[in-house]
Amino acid sequence: MFYRYIVSISVALILASCAKSAHTSLSIPFTGQEITMDAAPEEEEWVQAVTLNNLIAPWEDDSPDQTKFRAFVSKNYFNFIFQVEDHSLVTHPFEKELSVAGGDRVELFFASDSSLTKYYCVEMDPKGNILDYSAEHYRKFNDQWDFESIEVSTKTTDKGYVVEGRISLGELENLGIGRSFYLGVFRADFKNSKTKEVSWYSWIKPRKSSPDFHIPSAFGKASFAK
Repeated sequence: MFYRYIVSISVALILASCAKSAHTSLSIPFTGQEITMDAAPEEEEWVQAVTLNNLIAPWEDDSPDQTKFRAFVSKNYFNFIFQVEDHSLVTHPFEKELSVAGGDRVELFFASDSSLTKYYCVEMDPKGNILDYSAEHYRKFNDQWDFESIEVSTKTTDKGYVVEGRISLGELENLGIGRSFYLGVFRADFKNSKTKEVSWYSWIKPRKSSPDFHIPSAFGKASFAK
């Protein structure tokens, strides 16, 4: 009985270790379909997409989130969709791009290598407002920079919100984001509109004791399967 217990624990630890290792890389498949920009995750084009479930809150004991992120590559675009469970949406009137930073949102960061010499960020709120910018490590932001080809569609649901979008592969390639690159997948969840209390969620766990996604360890490896 004791031997079985030890074996079971060992197997569980090995599987957990493998899962953790696999979780830091993402192979994004190719399909021939282009998405319809309607924030409808149930549509057929998303069936073959790669899926990330349960982002973690690195600064809250790795508490899991119910967010589902999916992505695939088509002939012309990097396509993505977030399904977010959030029962207390916090948004603000869009006066300028930085308005997005004051409320709930999902985020994607792209870098050609782990040095973050130059990387590109897009943050999207439940209303489809966009904050995008380029950056250099460490935290040198160019708020005047924008993605030229990004398209976003959103909707709210009884459980939260959906953000669907796409970015031209040609534009990503011009930015140095080729078949193999580094990707950050994040979410900000404000508790209510009256406080600044926020939970930060990430695909992987950054190696930092306080909230910060603008560091190399916040990014995972990603590749286009095409």
